[in-house]
Amino acid sequence: MDFCPRYIEPVVEYESKLRIELYQSAVKLFESKMFEESFRVLLNYINQEMAQSCEKERNHWVIPHGSLIVEIRITPDQAVEITAPFVKLPAERRAPLLRQALEFNTHPLTLPRLILEGDGLSFFYRTPLSLAEPFKMYGVIHEICINGDSFDDEYVTKFGAVPLREKQVTHLPKEQVDRSWRIYQELLSEAKQYSDYYAQKRWHGFDFEIQGIALMRIDHAVAPQGYLRTRIERSINHVWAHRPAEEIANLLRRDLDEYRKLERAAFDRDFYKTTFFVNAKKTAEIGACQKNMSQRWAWAQEDRAHRNAQGVAFCYLFAAYNLLYSFFIPPKLQAELVGTLKAMSGKKWEEAGELAWANFQKIMDPAYA
Repeated sequence: MDFCPRYIEPVVEYESKLRIELYQSAVKLFESKMFEESFRVLLNYINQEMAQSCEKERNHWVIPHGSLIVEIRITPDQAVEITAPFVKLPAERRAPLLRQALEFNTHPLTLPRLILEGDGLSFFYRTPLSLAEPFKMYGVIHEICINGDSFDDEYVTKFGAVPLREKQVTHLPKEQVDRSWRIYQELLSEAKQYSDYYAQKRWHGFDFEIQGIALMRIDHAVAPQGYLRTRIERSINHVWAHRPAEEIANLLRRDLDEYRKLERAAFDRDFYKTTFFVNAKKTAEIGACQKNMSQRWAWAQEDRAHRNAQGVAFCYLFAAYNLLYSFFIPPKLQAELVGTLKAMSGKKWEEAGELAWANFQKIMDPAYA
């Protein structure tokens, strides 16, 4: 446990489809009361290729996103209407699924709603075109797409819901799947070794952080989909809980124990590439990335003042993997982070801490942005 975890190159990667330069155009058109034009530009901002190829007729889009089909219309009465069939209710377990849908409408959904249509649940949102402000509408589309694609697998697996369509996925070559399974197992095994060591020493902060970092490394290297992705995201959320460090470490240890029990066939089902209209990750420019890293940078400075090289290295590892997990970041910064993570790989904590400190200083310099 005297060495820094190694960096693992991603097996599967996704790229951002956002056309950043179009967002302000959508805002200016909306402010000029050109509401239809603004909304059309917004769709191009989100994913220009799909916005153009999936327009079935003027102002009517049918867009695949993972396991969802999202239908967007600008109606004759000048409204924006968005629908996305979600899951079908099973005949024998309707009540628990409807209770779950009610909770879902409280959180995580804000403006869109799950509605019951016959024996199926669908996402629905409608607003006057004159109120279709770009920031709001991006949030609505993001909520429907990300939550719909993330939670349908859970509803099917846990509550017996029936999928409304087959997932449109690209199954990857066997060697890629095999490699991903090995990486998944190695990272979980390594996390347990570190966690057991830190738990024995009662270093609960290091304990929960190394487990959280391991989950972010799995996401970065393997990019699982389906129910496994949903579960991993939920586990990572423990890291930010306002709870004692020991309690967070125990929650993560419980979850990681469950991930180690995952059968190979279940892993294979959730390892594929699919088509996304909206990426779960948002795009962040360097200034926003610096802000995201600022708390860990402050703690790294404290650790540096106390000659705690391992603390500095941990702050950097968490900040770097959290950025890679949360955002599409500029290539310049991505290269910095990956280069430093590679350099730190397998080094003793003293040397890893020095490498982390040097790159932290460079990245957090206001002039870097």
